[in-house]
Amino acid sequence: MRLQRFDKNALVYDPYPSLLPGKVKYKGVIVTVCVAAMCAGNILLGASDRMLTAGDVEFEPESPKIYNPTNSIVVMVAGESSLQMEIMYRVYRWAAEQIKEKPQDWVPVGALAREYHRTYQSIKSEYAEARVLGPLALTLDSFIKRQKEMADSIVKDMTSAIVNFEMPGIEAIITGIDTTGAHIYVVTNSEIACRDAIGFAAIGVGYWHANSQFMFAGHNRVRPLPETLLLTYAAKKRAEVAPGVGVGTDMFTMGPELGSYSTILPGVIEDVDKIYKGTRKRSEASVKKANAEVNKYVEQLSKAAAAQEQRTTSPKPTTDKANGKEAPGETNSGAGKPN
Repeated sequence: MRLQRFDKNALVYDPYPSLLPGKVKYKGVIVTVCVAAMCAGNILLGASDRMLTAGDVEFEPESPKIYNPTNSIVVMVAGESSLQMEIMYRVYRWAAEQIKEKPQDWVPVGALAREYHRTYQSIKSEYAEARVLGPLALTLDSFIKRQKEMADSIVKDMTSAIVNFEMPGIEAIITGIDTTGAHIYVVTNSEIACRDAIGFAAIGVGYWHANSQFMFAGHNRVRPLPETLLLTYAAKKRAEVAPGVGVGTDMFTMGPELGSYSTILPGVIEDVDKIYKGTRKRSEASVKKANAEVNKYVEQLSKAAAAQEQRTTSPKPTTDKANGKEAPGETNSGAGKPN
């Protein structure tokens, strides 16, 4: 029987993330891509690149960004890395407390997704309090207590500034297995969405490319494991065409048992990559052959259309009245008839 556990060494803090080796780019939209998929047998698969956003730069360190607060739940993140790390530290502490209090009760995946979002909202309130109220030596509590001393317009403006305080864009896939089965949640700044019905999810700037791969393949949550493994890897690779998606790939698997989280070894990913490249080559060859066939077909249509046009526009010969034969260059217009 597997026991629920918390890995205290899973989250390592680096106070100087910009010094990590990697390719640096200028900051744009939320970079990266992370994907997760369900398959037959209550099994989960996931893949992520390593691209991070820190301040005004983007870089791709050597370390993965797949976090496991428990050995049955995984969090993959996109967006401002410093904010994500602050959220994850608190989520890790929350998960550790849950396991310590009730070691026999597996943490529900949905509960951890809600805690992630609640933590984000709490941090947003702290940032807004420091930015809006801090210069006035106020806290949220003192602001509420002293509103009667303030003009209505000031209260209205400050409340609006707190409520509408802008935070960096973040996204997270929270997936795992609890006593009710496998689950996939997507959390953003504004909402929590369960993706169990469709059986896959993607976040980051490459999400559209990854989602399209699953949709074109007609993926569902009872697809066989081998096919889902290749499809998940292909979705990540297809997303690399989007600017800001890194080429490094980390993958994991989980299920069907509780507490069965495991990273997929680099050697296995390399073998899957060979299969993927083989399918790409065959697909490209098929496309090349199809292009040649359609070019030939369109050429035949053009020739047929040209021949038809030539037949309809050629001048018609006239009849020689002396011998009843057609004489070229003459017409049956009635010219030359006696008056």
